[in-house]
Amino acid sequence: MLLIESLGHQPSWRGAGKTMFMSPLREEDNPSFSVSFYKGRWYWKDWGNGKSGDAIRFVQDYYGIGFLEAVVKLNGSSRFQSVSPPKQSDNHAADKAEWVRRLYGDILSLMTDGDRDGIRRYFNERRVKYYPEMGCVIHNSFKDHKSFLAIPIPDPKDIMGLECRQNKGGGDRKTLGHKTLWVLKRNVQTKRLLFAESILDALATEIVLNDNDITLCSLNGVGNVPKIDSVLKTYRPRETLFALDNDEPGRAAQATAMQIAERYCRRVTALDHHIQAGVKDMHKLLISRSLPQQAAGKL
Repeated sequence: MLLIESLGHQPSWRGAGKTMFMSPLREEDNPSFSVSFYKGRWYWKDWGNGKSGDAIRFVQDYYGIGFLEAVVKLNGSSRFQSVSPPKQSDNHAADKAEWVRRLYGDILSLMTDGDRDGIRRYFNERRVKYYPEMGCVIHNSFKDHKSFLAIPIPDPKDIMGLECRQNKGGGDRKTLGHKTLWVLKRNVQTKRLLFAESILDALATEIVLNDNDITLCSLNGVGNVPKIDSVLKTYRPRETLFALDNDEPGRAAQATAMQIAERYCRRVTALDHHIQAGVKDMHKLLISRSLPQQAAGKL
């Protein structure tokens, strides 16, 4: 309401929990634009054309701009990066990495306590641990009209991409920037390294193994198997464990990955928990173990 008044639009009348304005979005002779306070938030509705929404939606419609631009305008910041990746160039790979770093910085600067609570809730609902050092953010994509939990990959200190999972109401996934590995080093002293296919699988396997010190790594796609060579060179583990998906691509990728790992460490182990249980991935195994079967099917 204060936002609309700050733009020079005065209320026509006020009632209990509702204020009416002449519509700021179009010409009209009678006030039909209402602003109401409901469940702790302000909402508006233009009864003349049926449009409605919150403050962000209003700023989008008022200025004809996108979601992130509206968020930045509401926060009084001039920092805004386009969500469209850079066009192809001779240095496209570096440009893409720099773009995703700037995008991450902008999203991080707009994070709220509500976003942080949402991140913790995302992992809690999936029965895995969340480590703040993962650097997760909430990416509200205007292009997709969806909210994503975005995880920096390989880590927040050297971002090459953002692994995005739909936050609510669906299972859509996408990667912004480069699709590469994700690494979480739990203990500087540990010499055990675990590879899983997805980030949730890696976090689930940590619980299955009851090992809070193991370094976790997810491939984020079997096409990234060759990249484990650089991880093994960096960490030089004494033991490497693999828990890739129990499907044909996962088994083939695991066989190749284990051959690479044998060049760097003496102990290379395939975890067969999910294979014996007949489930595709370690995260589904964890859910089935920790929840009644009916509840597990809902996740």
